[in-house]
Amino acid sequence: MYKILKTIALVATIAITSTAGATSTTNTLEQYFDNANAAYDSGDYQQAADIYSKILHDGFASWELYYNLGNTYYRMDQTGYAILNYERALILAPNKQVVKDNLQLARSKTVDNIEPLPRMFLVQWIHSIARLTSPRGWRTLLIVFLTLAAASACIFFIAKQYRTRRTFFVTGVLMLFFTIFFIFFAAFSAKISTNNTEAVVVDPMIVVKSSPDAKSVDKFIIHEGTLLNITDQQDDWWQITIADGKSGWINSGAERVNM
Repeated sequence: MYKILKTIALVATIAITSTAGATSTTNTLEQYFDNANAAYDSGDYQQAADIYSKILHDGFASWELYYNLGNTYYRMDQTGYAILNYERALILAPNKQVVKDNLQLARSKTVDNIEPLPRMFLVQWIHSIARLTSPRGWRTLLIVFLTLAAASACIFFIAKQYRTRRTFFVTGVLMLFFTIFFIFFAAFSAKISTNNTEAVVVDPMIVVKSSPDAKSVDKFIIHEGTLLNITDQQDDWWQITIADGKSGWINSGAERVNM
């Protein structure tokens, strides 16, 4: 009996200590966040950027953090880093209009006027729907409609009246249809959010090479804020493609959107 009580006391102590530690960590993060916001409001953008970056470096990410960091870099006229962090914010909160608006504003300051290749309507439509909410949002909808489909099936098998059975048969079929729909978009949204092939140019200018060799021919130049798609990698070199279909090799000056 004594050993059991001792074990219970030990577990309780660990739980209390863990809770206290978590609360302390939360309070520290909130203090850092408040300090960064205060620095931003006072116009000390470099300090604000340093504090926001430290919070992210410590492993605590949120769309608000990336959004605020994007705003800070925008104020510092570092358009590439501003766009990079707005893009990261949209991965976590794809439906936040305020992030989309600021991203569009930052993009308007970029030098390169790249005309994107047209997308098939179906592909564009699927991407638009997938970005209506986060992967977590799609999973929540999936669970809700799967539960409703299961409940409708149970009522269908239990009910004795024909009208009730018919109603819940139709309801179950509809819920099952939506469940399949949400399974697809949950998977597609998760694929987009974990995509590690997009990058943003953060240097003022990058010379794109014809091959992964510093002595190779210069193909074209891209500037800060340009969105890239990484198609291959050799050592420190990335093979990239831009929205108009041009491709080449770079070895610095850009950062992946999804870290």
